Amino acid sequence: MNARKPEPPQEPDEPDMAELGRLTPEELAFLLGDPGASEAEAAERGRQRRAERNRRSGEARARRRRTDPGYAEALRAGERERQRRRRGAPAAAPAEPPVPLPPIGAREAARRLADFIQAGRSPQAAQLRRKPEMVQRYVDGFVLYRQLSRDGARPTRGVLAAAFRTAFGVALTPSQVQKLRDHIEGFARPGGPWHVG
Repeated sequence: MNARKPEPPQEPDEPDMAELGRLTPEELAFLLGDPGASEAEAAERGRQRRAERNRRSGEARARRRRTDPGYAEALRAGERERQRRRRGAPAAAPAEPPVPLPPIGAREAARRLADFIQAGRSPQAAQLRRKPEMVQRYVDGFVLYRQLSRDGARPTRGVLAAAFRTAFGVALTPSQVQKLRDHIEGFARPGGPWHVG
């Protein structure tokens, strides 16, 4: 007598979706972080969080201000600057005085500089002897520096660069202008060819 083979276990039927319990709107809102909350409620929560952050930050600043004099001074300086900007007052930084240059023309300035370079033994003099175009740039800078400093203020790098573009069509980088101005002023100091003696 043939033994009957056991029937394979049947897969359980898929549950009927209609029989599944459904979440109530309140449960769904709880799980999703209350997405249906009004914009006013969300804004209020955000305001409360910001207020709490500001309170903690203010307390930390107050503690540090009491223990760190440098930090306290930086905060006071920042507050003074903010008040000045609100009032629209101009910055009170005094203008730097220019280095005086002799009242000579470009031709005489070039002659003095050339004599100084020919007689010089410094690395700068040796470099300038190989670069006559740089000598001309210094002479041009001498002329512009004198014109721009007539009001008693040292020409800024930006003003000097703009003057070179306008007068000679030469565009200089900030570092080139800085070096040029430094050298012009160096030539005007004692021992230099443009010193007012």
